[in-house]
Amino acid sequence: MKLRHQLKKYRNLFLIAILAAVMMTLLGAFTPTKWFYDFSSPCNVNIYVINGGVHSDLILPVKTSNSNWNDFMPLEEIGTDTNQQYQYLSIGWGEHDFFINTPTIADIRIHTVIKALFYPNNTSVMHVRGFNNLPNKKYVDIKCVRISYDNYLRLVQFIQQTFQLDNTGRVIRVANGYNAYGGFYGAIGNYSILRNCNNWTAEALRAANVNTPLWSSLSAPIMWHLRNNCNC
Repeated sequence: MKLRHQLKKYRNLFLIAILAAVMMTLLGAFTPTKWFYDFSSPCNVNIYVINGGVHSDLILPVKTSNSNWNDFMPLEEIGTDTNQQYQYLSIGWGEHDFFINTPTIADIRIHTVIKALFYPNNTSVMHVRGFNNLPNKKYVDIKCVRISYDNYLRLVQFIQQTFQLDNTGRVIRVANGYNAYGGFYGAIGNYSILRNCNNWTAEALRAANVNTPLWSSLSAPIMWHLRNNCNC
C-alpha cells in the first residue's frame, strides 16, 4: 500500500509538471516581447514572413533605395538556374543535416530530429531561395509587415552577420537547394532545442523592431503576433 501511494504521488507530481510546462509554453507564446507598438514610425519597406508549418522564413526585396542583396551575395550563384533577376529572397536558418536533407514534412526522420534538437554542437546553414514574384497566399501562409528603412537596415545587418564568410569576405555556398532557385550557405551559430529556426526568425524580426512572442520556438505564435505590427 505504501509503494502504491508513493507511485500515485510521483504520478501526480509528473502530471502537474507537464501541465505547468504546457501552461508556461502557452503563456510565452501569447505574451508579446513588447506591449505597446509605435504605429507613428514610418513604414517604408515591405518584408514578409512565411510559415511552413514547423519552420519560418523571411522574404525580403532584393533591392530597396538603400540596400541591394546582390552586393552581398551574387544572385546568379544562389541556384543552379543562374538567374540574376530575382525580385525577392527568402532566407532561413536551420540545422545543417536536417535542413539540407528534409525538403518536405514527409522527409522528416526521427533520428535526424533527435540529433538536431539534442546534439550539443550542431552546425547550421542558411537556406536562400530566389523569387521573381511573391508566393501565392492561396497556397502558403505568408504575412506582410511594413517597417522603416532604418529598421530594415538593422534586419539586413542581423541576417548578414549570420552568414559564414571565407577569407575574402564572400559567403560560402555548401549545397544546392530544394529546387533550381535555391542554395544552402554556411552559417554562424549552433542549432538546438533551445535555439531553433523560429527563434532565429524572431531574433531577426526583433532587430527590425517587429513584435514577436516571448516564447518563439514555434512558427505559429510568430505569425499570430505579426498582426500587432504595421501590416501591409
